[in-house]
Amino acid sequence: MKGEYTLDAIHSDIIHLGHLIDETMTKLLEVDHHTLTPDTKHYIDRASAFTWVARDLVERIEAGFPGARRADRSHAKENAHA
Repeated sequence: MKGEYTLDAIHSDIIHLGHLIDETMTKLLEVDHHTLTPDTKHYIDRASAFTWVARDLVERIEAGFPGARRADRSHAKENAHA
């Protein structure tokens, strides 16, 4: 990346990270646990736990930015599809 890494750029990255974590969490929650082997279920459960923790940390970081709102993720979602 050229130039200075600004607070706006960091905030944007946090919003995008939150979007990616939300999408990952959605996919993990859609998995039919009844069709999984015990080992696979264990790994899916671990991945789900990791994404819950990551999501909570992103929300705490995002809340630390002035004027930050969870609604900002809808803007990140639009940019992610562009």
